[in-house]
Amino acid sequence: MFESLAFLAILILGVMLADTRSRLKRAEATLAEAAKRIGALQRHTGVRTGEESTGSISPDALPDTAPSAKPEPPVRATALAGAPTPAALKKIERPARRTEQKTPASKPAPQPKTPAAPINFTARFETLFGKTLPIWAGGITLAIAGVLIVRYAIDLGFFARVFTPGVQVIAGILFGLGLIGGAEYAWRNEDRLRDVRVPQALSGAGVATLYAAIMIAANVYGLIGPLFAFALLALVTATALGLSLRFGPPSALLGLAGGLAAPALVGTLAPNVPLLALYLALTIAAMTGVARMRRWPWLAIAALAGGAGWSLWMIAIGGALDTLGSLSIGGYILLLGVAVPLLAYQGPRAALLRAAAAVVGALQLALLLAYAGFTPLHWGLFALLAAAGQWLAWRERSLAVVPTTSLALSILLLALWPDALASWFAVVGIALAAIHALPLLARLWTPPHPRRTLELCLLALAIPALTKWQMVALSDGALALVVAAAALVPAIGIARGWNAEGRTADTRFAWLTGTAAALAALALGLLVPVWLVPVATAGVAAALLPFGKAAADRRVEWLATGVFGAALAALVATPGALGEIPRLADGATAAAGQAGLRWAALALTALCFALRADRPLVRRLGQGFAAALAYGAAAQLLPPVLLLFVPAVGGAALLYAARRIDPARIDAGAAVLATISLDWAAMPATIWTAEALLSLSGAPMRIEGPALAAADAIRRMIVPALLFGVPLWRLRGRLPHWPWVGGLGVAGAIGMVALHILYRHGFAAVVGGDFVATGMTQRLVWEGLLIGFGWLLWRRGLRGGARAFAIAGTAHALYYGLILHNPLWAEQAVGAWPLVNLLLPLVLIPWVGVRLIATLFTPVPKSLDRTAQLVAMALVTLFVWATLRQAFHGSLLVEPGVAPAENILRSLLLLLLAIGFLLWGIRVGRQDWRIASLVLMLAAVGKVFLFDASGLEGLLRIGSFVALGFSLIGIGWLYSRQLASPAAVSDQVPAMEENPNGTERPDPRRAG
Repeated sequence: MFESLAFLAILILGVMLADTRSRLKRAEATLAEAAKRIGALQRHTGVRTGEESTGSISPDALPDTAPSAKPEPPVRATALAGAPTPAALKKIERPARRTEQKTPASKPAPQPKTPAAPINFTARFETLFGKTLPIWAGGITLAIAGVLIVRYAIDLGFFARVFTPGVQVIAGILFGLGLIGGAEYAWRNEDRLRDVRVPQALSGAGVATLYAAIMIAANVYGLIGPLFAFALLALVTATALGLSLRFGPPSALLGLAGGLAAPALVGTLAPNVPLLALYLALTIAAMTGVARMRRWPWLAIAALAGGAGWSLWMIAIGGALDTLGSLSIGGYILLLGVAVPLLAYQGPRAALLRAAAAVVGALQLALLLAYAGFTPLHWGLFALLAAAGQWLAWRERSLAVVPTTSLALSILLLALWPDALASWFAVVGIALAAIHALPLLARLWTPPHPRRTLELCLLALAIPALTKWQMVALSDGALALVVAAAALVPAIGIARGWNAEGRTADTRFAWLTGTAAALAALALGLLVPVWLVPVATAGVAAALLPFGKAAADRRVEWLATGVFGAALAALVATPGALGEIPRLADGATAAAGQAGLRWAALALTALCFALRADRPLVRRLGQGFAAALAYGAAAQLLPPVLLLFVPAVGGAALLYAARRIDPARIDAGAAVLATISLDWAAMPATIWTAEALLSLSGAPMRIEGPALAAADAIRRMIVPALLFGVPLWRLRGRLPHWPWVGGLGVAGAIGMVALHILYRHGFAAVVGGDFVATGMTQRLVWEGLLIGFGWLLWRRGLRGGARAFAIAGTAHALYYGLILHNPLWAEQAVGAWPLVNLLLPLVLIPWVGVRLIATLFTPVPKSLDRTAQLVAMALVTLFVWATLRQAFHGSLLVEPGVAPAENILRSLLLLLLAIGFLLWGIRVGRQDWRIASLVLMLAAVGKVFLFDASGLEGLLRIGSFVALGFSLIGIGWLYSRQLASPAAVSDQVPAMEENPNGTERPDPRRAG
C-alpha cells in the first residue's frame, strides 16, 4: 500500500517537474524575445539621437512662418506703432510651428458611415440548420454507429456464430481506420469538397470507434491484457492528438465526445475500475494537451468536466474498493485536479480554472474517502491532494482558494469520521494540521492577506473542537493539553510577526491574539474547578491589557473587553449562579465565600479596565461593571438590611471623590450605583405612583401596606436620595449641566415621594386618617409646605427649584382642592364655625401660589398674568359662595336643600360681587375684572327673572326686583362714570401703561 502511494507521489512530482521545466523554457524564450526588442529599440533610439546631436536641421523642416532677421530699430518702431513686440511674435509663432509639425500626422477626415444592412434571419436559419449542424450531427452519428454496430453484434446470438469476438473487434478497428482514412482523403481533396467540416467529422468518428473497439476487446472479451490495451489506448490517444492538430477543433470535440461516451455505451466498466481510470486519464490528458497546443481552453474545460463526472460515477459504483481500485480513482482525481490543469490552462483566466479544478478534485477525493470508510489509504490520498493544493497556492497566489477548500474539507471529514481510533485520529489530524499550518505560518507576514490569518485561526480553534467531538471520554486535563497545543499555532504567528513592519496597519495581529487568548482561557477553564472558570477567564482578559500596550496595537483592548464579556457570561452560566443571582435583590442569609470571591475577582478585573484602558468607552464600561460587580460581591455577604445602603454609600463616595479627580473617570460607576439604588426604591415608588395615578380620578390615595412603610421609605428612598443629592449639589459647575440637573431631579423626586409617604403616616398618626374629616386639612398642609418651600428657595436665590415647588403646590391645590375634592360637590368637612374654617386657606393657598409663580416668572407673560387674574376671580367667587353655603349648612356643604333666604342671598351676592369686581377693575385699571363684573351682573339678572321671581310671592318678589333694580342702576352709574373718564377712553384705544409686574394702570397724565 505504501509503495503504491510512493509511486503515485513520484508520478505527480514528475508531472510537476515537467510543468516547471516547460515554464522555464517559456520564460527563457520570453526573455530572449524581450532582449531582441530592447536591442532594436536602443538601435532605433541611437540613430534618432545621432541625428539630433549634429544640430543640423533641414531647411524643409523649417516652418514657413519662421520670423526673418530684421534690424532692431524698425521692430521697435513697429511696436510703437501698435504692432506686436518680438516676445508677442514668439508667443504667436510657437503654436504655429507645433501645428505645422503635427499637420502631416493628422488623421484623415472620417468618412460617412454606410447604414448597416438589415439582418437576414432566413439566410441565417438556412445556414445553421442546412449547412452547419447536419455535418456535425453526421460525425456524431457515425461515432455512435460504430459503437452500436459492436453492441448489436453482441446482442444478436445469430451473428455471434458468424462474427466471433475477434472478428467484431477487428471490424470495429477497420471501420475506425476507414473513417480516419476518409477524413484524410477529404482533407487532401479539399478543392472538390470545399467544406473543411467533412474531414473533421470523419476523423472524430474514427477516433471514437477505435476507443470503443479497444475497450470491448479488453473488458468484454478479454482478447487483450491490460498492458496491451494500455498500449493500444495510448496509440489511439496519440492518433487523436495528431488528427486534432491537423483537422481543427471539431475533430478534437468529436474525439472527446466519443472517448467519454464509449465506456457508457459499452456498459462494462464495473469489472475493471483501474483500467477505466487509466483510459479516462489518458483520454482527458490527450485532449487537454491538444487544448494547450492549439489554445482551446473550452476543450480542456469540457474534458475535465466530463472526467469529473466519470470520477463521481466510479466513486458511487465503486463500493468496497480494493487497494488498486482506490489508488486508481485517487490517482485519477489527483491527475484531474492538479496535474492536468497545470498543463492545460493558459491565459488570463488560467488561475481561476485551475483553482476550480483543484476544488472539484478535493471535493471528489473527500467523497471517495467517505465512501471508502475513512481508511488510511484514502486519508493518504487526501493528504497528498492537500499538500498539492498548498504547493499550487505557494506557486500562484491566485490559487489561494485551493488550500482553503482542503482545510474546510479536512475539518469536515475529521468530524464525520465514524469510530475513529485515537491513534489514527491523532496521526491523521497532526498530518493535516501540519500540511495546512506550516505554509500559513511561513507566509503569514508577507504582503497582507487576511485569508491566511483567518485560516490559521480556524485551524487552531478546530483542533480542540474536533478532538473533543471524536474523543468524548477524554479527560479535562488531556483536553487542556490539546487546547494549549492548539494555542501554540497563533502564538507562533504572533511571535513571527512581533517585529514585522507595518504590523498594526491591519487586523492580522488582533485575530491571532484573540484566538490565542480564547484558547488560553479555555485551557485554564479546563484545569481549574468549575466555580473558578469566570475568575480564570477574567485573568486572561486582565493580562491582555498590558499585552496590548506592549504590542502597540489598540485593537487588543477590544479583544480584552470581549474576553471579559466571556468571563461575565461564565459568571452567570456556571451552576453557582443559580444561588448567587437572587441574592442581588434579597441579600444573603448567610455569607457565601466562594461566591463573594468570584464576584470580587471580576470586579477587580473591571477596575483594571477602568484604570488602565486607553479608550474612553472601555474605561466607562470598566467603571460600570466594576461598580455592579462590587455590589454583587457585597450581595453574597451582607443581609438585605445592610445591602441596600451599599450602592448609596458607594455612589456618594464616588461623587465626593469627583471633587478631587476628573468626574469622567467615575461618572459611569456612580451612574450604575445610582441605578441600583433606584432598583431598591422601585417597589415603594411604583406602588406610590400607582396610588397617585388612581387619585387623579378622584379615589382617595392610600398609603398602606409593608411596601409603603415609613421605615422602608427612610432606608430605600430618603437615605439614598440624600447620599446622592448632597454631593451632586456640591458638584455644581464640575459636571455637565443636563446630567447634573437630571441627577438632582431624580434624587429630589425620590426624596419627595418618601417625604410624602412619611407625611401621610405622620399626619394619620397625629390627626387621623378619616378622608372626609381630615382630607382637606391634610391636603392644605401639604400644599402649604410645597409652596412655602418654593418661597424659601426663591429667597435663597434658587429660582429653578422654587418654580418647581411653587408649580407643584399650586397645581395640587387647584386640581385636588378646587376640582376633584371641592367641598361644594365633594364630601369634605370645612369646619363648623363661620368664617373661621378651612374655606379661607382653601382659596388663599392657591392664590399665594399663583402670585409666587407670577413673581418667579419676571417679566410676567401676558397669558400668565391673565390666567392669574382669572384664578383670583374664581377664588373670590368660590370663597363667597362657599361661605354663604357654610352659614346655612355647617361643615358639610353638600347637604341637600336650599332655603329661600339663602336663595335670595345668592342673588344679592352675585350683585355685590359684580359691583366689587367693577370697583376693583376701575381701581387697578384692569378690563378683565370689569368684564367679569358684567358677566356676574347678567347672571344675577337671569337668576332673578328666571328663578327667583317665579318662586317668590308678595314682598319677597318686590324686594328682589327692587334690589336688582338698584344694583343695576348702581352698576350703570359706575360704568357711565368709568366710560366718561379718560381712562375709559384709554381702554377703548389701548393706551394703558403696564407696570413692571405686568398689570395695567391708568395713565396719570389722563386722569380727570
